[in-house]
Amino acid sequence: MRASPLLAAALVSLGAAACRDPYPHPTRRGAGSAVPHRGGTLRFAFDADLTTIDPARASDTLAAVPTRLVHEGLVNYAPGSTEVVPALAERWEVSPDGRAYTFHLRPGITFSDGTPITSDDFRYSWERMLNPRRIPSPGAENYRLIVGFDAFREGRDAHLEGLETPDPRTVVLRLTDADRTFLHIMAMRFVSVVPRHVLARIGDERFGQEPVGAGPFTLERWEPNARVVMRRNPRYWNAQAIYLDRIEVELSVARHLQFMRFLAGEIDYAHNYSLGTADYLWLLNNRAWRPYVVRQPGTLIGGFMMNTEMPPFDNVHVRRAVTYALDRDAIARARNYRIAPAWSLYPPTVPGYRAHNPLHQRFDLAAARREMALAGYPNGLPEEVTLWLGEGETGTIYGDLVQADLRRIGIRVRQRPAAFSIYYATLGRRRTVQLAFTGWQMDYPDPSNFIEPNFHSRAIHDEQSSNYAFYSNPALDRTLDRAKIEPDAAARIGLYQQAEDMLLRDAPWAYMYTSLNTFVTQPYVRGWAPHPVWPDYLGEAWLDLPLRRYVAARESHRRALGGLAAFATPFTPMGAR
Repeated sequence: MRASPLLAAALVSLGAAACRDPYPHPTRRGAGSAVPHRGGTLRFAFDADLTTIDPARASDTLAAVPTRLVHEGLVNYAPGSTEVVPALAERWEVSPDGRAYTFHLRPGITFSDGTPITSDDFRYSWERMLNPRRIPSPGAENYRLIVGFDAFREGRDAHLEGLETPDPRTVVLRLTDADRTFLHIMAMRFVSVVPRHVLARIGDERFGQEPVGAGPFTLERWEPNARVVMRRNPRYWNAQAIYLDRIEVELSVARHLQFMRFLAGEIDYAHNYSLGTADYLWLLNNRAWRPYVVRQPGTLIGGFMMNTEMPPFDNVHVRRAVTYALDRDAIARARNYRIAPAWSLYPPTVPGYRAHNPLHQRFDLAAARREMALAGYPNGLPEEVTLWLGEGETGTIYGDLVQADLRRIGIRVRQRPAAFSIYYATLGRRRTVQLAFTGWQMDYPDPSNFIEPNFHSRAIHDEQSSNYAFYSNPALDRTLDRAKIEPDAAARIGLYQQAEDMLLRDAPWAYMYTSLNTFVTQPYVRGWAPHPVWPDYLGEAWLDLPLRRYVAARESHRRALGGLAAFATPFTPMGAR
């Protein structure tokens, strides 16, 4: 019998309704426990491949995730706080002049393979990280105030003079001046302890892929471009606070696939880089998911680096023209305000931020064209410039938008996307990259962390420079060196603001945005909130097992269909894991 046109139309409408939102609710919920308990694997994903898990080398956002899980240092941050608290050191003392720190190790601490940790392991680890002939670490310059830093780095001394190990459980660090950020830089992963016996066996290069550390998790396996899996370390000094059996990070998964798999219950956590624009908008407008969404102002500054040693960006007027040409509001609007326009270096969450600095960068096409004329290019640049971009959707979006902005002032841009492993290595190579989309994610909550690694001339190296713009200004260096040791808090912030003004005048970067982060977890992920320093650290989370089907989702599905529910394919969320 032929179906009537009315019934056929109803079935078509039914199918459209059923397919539009296959997971309008979470597919699974927890057991309802109020008490944390052990067990389960927490899974999430990134859209890039992992480069290293060596704490001396890891500097990008993705590498920081497993590095933070596998390695540990003397101190760390308290959960949900920027307060520095003991880790492998059970306590410390600071001398009255602020120039000596004495750390006392916890008794019985070991690496994950059971080897005891002594003060000599810290000496080995830090001297390895600070030796440029062995590890060109991007974090080395943070520790410049340790006595003997230059002599050791230059090979004149075999050991770091200001590092003393008077007994197996005591580490003493002596500084040339009081450093107001010293405990923060001791909480960075660069100074995590690493095992000499493992490195002697496999070497520095393999250690980045086969690390052994003292952190809450150990590396179980790493499949390049696929996944990295870490399991709970039963020998961790604070093992009682770790509940997950495993954390699995899938690699090179496109954003839209990450979120589809999250909705299907195959991924437990979706971070800011997991959400495409459509997913982000859908999520914010979905009431069922709203209780599990966290939004947080970010501590990342994004923009475009201009290499001050390479034409045409060795001309300050060309650099200033670029800063005027970027329509940051339009870029933020194009991203549905997932980002906030940025006009200067420090994000609003960092001390030293000024909302109304008259020197801040701005969108002004007339001023951009005047600067191009002052540079000697009133009709635009005669040759294209090459814009380097990291892999993934984000780089492509910003590359297209900025390419169009710069075309309006006569700067033709050729985009060059690259895998992150190639991108970061090339970006730090002298006289190689003219223009690049880049950014800086806070390591610790202080303006020095944004400005010193990116703009101090000491951060310039022929390879693995963190000063990607290769910007050198003696006046800026002197100001930063004064600010580093200034005891008065207000005067110190004032110096960092003066330094920021120098950068606004010289324009080695065109600042573009600060992040507004969005995170969402499955209902059964408990005990987690984004940390102000380590937003993607989930080591202290727990899973409310056993999981149950989210019955409310099925009932909502049926209610939405009304009288046509009998004709529909039953709603079948995934079962418990």
